Amino acid sequence: MTKDVVFDVIAREQKCSLDDLTLGTHLQDLGIDSLKAITILYQLEERFDIEIPNELIERIVTIDDIVTNIDRLRENSDSQCHDT
Repeated sequence: MTKDVVFDVIAREQKCSLDDLTLGTHLQDLGIDSLKAITILYQLEERFDIEIPNELIERIVTIDDIVTNIDRLRENSDSQCHDT
């Protein structure tokens, strides 16, 4: 599910086909600069109700990096909610 949402947001933002995207696709190859990446990540934060720390943003290079980090953040968020 995370992958589908990430692909959808990137395809809409970059006006490209979902067929152009793979997990291994580098954001730079899609013409995504740092400002555009922040815009995309903000949309994903809103969509998943998470906060992506700045230090993670600097290490995101591929679409897989986005999906993996969102999954980890969602997992951590869920476990914190259940620890109470």
